[in-house]
Amino acid sequence: SSPEAKNYIGKWVTVEFVVADTRYASGSKGQPTFLNDKPYPNHTFTVVIWGRDRSKFGSPERTYKGKRIRVTGLVETYQRKPQIVANDVSQIQIMD
Repeated sequence: SSPEAKNYIGKWVTVEFVVADTRYASGSKGQPTFLNDKPYPNHTFTVVIWGRDRSKFGSPERTYKGKRIRVTGLVETYQRKPQIVANDVSQIQIMD
């Protein structure tokens, strides 16, 4: 689950969680889309989709919002919070 992701920094894992909050930061460097397990800034885990990969996902901030997803990838840390960068749609599976 997403709160345990912090124990797996640097490892390739699958994390399952409900996407509670999404944001497309179109004005930010790299144009990231964030899929958070809790509303920002209280989230404990984030999936990041960079602008260069966004077209593969369509509108991820709408597609995944409120859905239970499974994301597979390398757990990194950003501002002391764990995240997985999704470069390809195959990394995210909608469970419901």
